[in-house]
Amino acid sequence: MFMMTFLCEFQSWYWNCDFDDAELQAAFDATDAVTTPDEFQRAFLVLLRSKDTVARGTALDYFDRAAATSRFGEANPFEPHREEVLATAREMLRRPPRPGDDIAFEGADHASALLALKNDAGPEDAEVVLTVLRRRPDGALLYNALGTAGTALANSEPPDPRLVALIGEMAFDHSLDIDDRREALRALRGATGAEATALLVRATGEDDYRFQQEAAQALSIGQRFYGHRALLEDLDASWPYDERSFAASEVREALGPGPHSTYWQGVDPKSSGLLQAHREMRAPTSRRAHRQAFRTMLYSGLVPMVAIALDHFCDNEGLTRFDLDVQALRPNVLALARHLLTLSPSAARAGRETSAGASHASALDVLALLAGPEDVVLLTAVLRRRDAEALVRERAIRAARECLDRWKEPDARVIAALEELVFDPSAAVDDRALAVIALFDVPGPQVTAVLLRAAHSDVLPVQVEGALGLTYDHLIDQHRDFVRGLVASWPDGDDEPDRAWLVRHALRD
Repeated sequence: MFMMTFLCEFQSWYWNCDFDDAELQAAFDATDAVTTPDEFQRAFLVLLRSKDTVARGTALDYFDRAAATSRFGEANPFEPHREEVLATAREMLRRPPRPGDDIAFEGADHASALLALKNDAGPEDAEVVLTVLRRRPDGALLYNALGTAGTALANSEPPDPRLVALIGEMAFDHSLDIDDRREALRALRGATGAEATALLVRATGEDDYRFQQEAAQALSIGQRFYGHRALLEDLDASWPYDERSFAASEVREALGPGPHSTYWQGVDPKSSGLLQAHREMRAPTSRRAHRQAFRTMLYSGLVPMVAIALDHFCDNEGLTRFDLDVQALRPNVLALARHLLTLSPSAARAGRETSAGASHASALDVLALLAGPEDVVLLTAVLRRRDAEALVRERAIRAARECLDRWKEPDARVIAALEELVFDPSAAVDDRALAVIALFDVPGPQVTAVLLRAAHSDVLPVQVEGALGLTYDHLIDQHRDFVRGLVASWPDGDDEPDRAWLVRHALRD
C-alpha cells in the first residue's frame, strides 16, 4: 500500500520535531512504526489537537502529504477530519507567524497552514492570505501563499479586488525573481472579472516569453478565450520553438480544432453553410458565433448533423470547451435526442469510421446527462432491444447507470430492464457484466436481489461484478462472508478473472 509507506517515510515539510511533551513525542515517533491507517490516524489527531504549534504544523504537513498520495488511488486516512484540519489551519493563520529558530524558519506555521488550505480556500480566506502576502515573504511561504490565493480567487465570485491588485503588483514587480513573478501570475488564472483579465492581457506584453505564455494560457481558459483569440493567435505565432513551455502548448491546443464528433468520424457536412457551422463549433471565433453554429447544426433537420451537434453538447471538449452557457439549450437538445430515438438507428457508413446505430448512441449520451423519470419508457425500450447494435446497447446501459445515480429515486422499470439483460444468455457477456455495474451503489432490495443473483451466476464475469456490487458500504457487512467464499473459489495468478482484484481489495478495506 503506497499510502502507509509514504506516510511512514515522511517526517514533515518544514519542522525538526523534538518534543519535550512525552505524549507528543510518542505520537510523532509512532508515525514511523504504525502499520494501519487507524493507528496513524490516532497519532495524527494527537498532534493536530495539541496546543503546540510545531505539533499542529507537523499534522498539517501529514494531511497535505496524504492528500497528495491519494492521487495513486488510496483514500486519505485523515479525510474524515478535513473540517478540523481546515479550522486549525485558519486559526494558525490568524496568529502572528512563528519566529524562526533551529526548529523551523520564520513563518513555517503559516506555510504548513497554507498547504492544508490550498485545495479548499474560498472568499473567507482572502484576508489571511492578504496578510501573509503583504509581508512579501519568499521561499515556501510565498509559494504556498500564492497557491492558496489562486484557489481562493477561483472559488470567489466576485474575487477579492484587494487580493487581485496585490498579486498583480507582485507579478509586475521587476525586483522579484522571475519565477516568483510567474507564480504570482498563475494565481490569477482562475480569477474572474475585468481587473484580473486586464492584468493577464498586460502580462502578454512583457519581454519574458514564459511570462507571456503563463498569461496567454490563462486567457485561453474558459470564456476569456472568445474575447482574446486574435491576441492568442499573434502570440502563438511569435514564440520561438525553443522558447515554448507547457503553457504555450496549452495555448496552441486551445487554438486548434476541437473534436469532430464522438460517433460520426468521417461524416462531414455537404452544404457550405453546415460545413462552416461545423468548423465554427470545432474552432469558435466568438461566443455568439459558437452558439449560433451549434444551433445551425442542431436544427438542420439532417440526422447526422443533429447527432454531431448532440455529440458536441455532451463532450466536455465540445460545446462547453470554453465554458459556454448552455442552460437555455437543454430542453431542445433533450427533445431532439428523444426524437432521434423514435427513428430507426442510422446505418453504418461504408468505408468510414461511423458505426451502425450512431444516431441512437448520440441521443443516449444526451439522456445520460438530461433524462428524467419521464424518459423511462424510452430508455427501457432501448435496453430491451435484443437486436440493438453493440454500440447502442453499451451507451444505453451507461445512460441507465447515470440516470439511476442522478434521479432522486431509482426507477424499478430501469432496474428490471437491466436485470433482464444481466441474465439474458443471448446477450454479449461484456454487456451483461456492464449491466451489473450499472446497479452498483443503487439502494433498495430490488437491486440487492439482482446483485445476489448475479453473484450466483455461472458466468464468471457476471459473478465477479455481482460480488463487487455486494462490497459497497451499505451491503458489505451483511454479505462479507458470502463474497469471501466466492473469492476463495476463483482461480488466481494468470487465470484470475478480470476485476477480481477489486473484490479482494474491497474485502481488505
